[in-house]
Amino acid sequence: MSTRRQQIEAWAKANPGLYSGLQQAIAGAEGTILGGKPGYNVMFGGGRFKDFSRHPDKVISSPGGYSSAAAGAYQFLPGTFAGAQKRLGLKDFSPESQNLAMLDLVKSRLDPIGGLAAITKAGTLTPQIQAALAPEWASFPTASGKSYYGQPVKKATDIQKFFEQGMRSSAQPSLTLPVASAVTSPNTDQRSVTDILSSTLGLQSKPDFDDKKTLADNLKDSFKKSILEQLVSPLSNFRLPSLFGTSLPF
Repeated sequence: MSTRRQQIEAWAKANPGLYSGLQQAIAGAEGTILGGKPGYNVMFGGGRFKDFSRHPDKVISSPGGYSSAAAGAYQFLPGTFAGAQKRLGLKDFSPESQNLAMLDLVKSRLDPIGGLAAITKAGTLTPQIQAALAPEWASFPTASGKSYYGQPVKKATDIQKFFEQGMRSSAQPSLTLPVASAVTSPNTDQRSVTDILSSTLGLQSKPDFDDKKTLADNLKDSFKKSILEQLVSPLSNFRLPSLFGTSLPF
């Protein structure tokens, strides 16, 4: 694995919110959002492809008079993706490969102002960062608010909204409950259930689980005793006021 790939993977892992925001911002600007998430199988013009083994490399003409072979969530041109693929050792055009190639291109464009660390420091996509990315993605505005290539462009505020959406989706808690580890903790009570019950109830012998009535009676008596003790204990030191200035024992 190349050092460059290790660097961008480390950044993505250390900054999941910024990474998710960046994905959403670029996909949103390029118009490839599907179901609220980046659409990795979108071609220029909105068509779809099924084969992720390679870049589709198919020129599409739009009704607006534009033609392009851009494809994927981040609308890579074939040659652009091929360069990132070689630098990072990518084997296909899968979503994972597209994400890594996107980070590679972002890093290259931002190197003059600090690389990916510029996003980490800002915590957002500032107008300066967006302008630095404009030569890579025509939908990003330059400092003057126009497209670097004279194509339709998104407003900086709109791109920022996409970025914030991605950040929020990354921060949403998982609905999956953690699975208990099969490894026993050193502090875990290793006694059997019968041993624990015997100790708790103060039984002289271990309860017989076949005699359910006896076990239930023992539990009931123990709970009654515990509740009564908690009720009576606070009253033991209580004193009623006396009309003669002294306290009377309760």
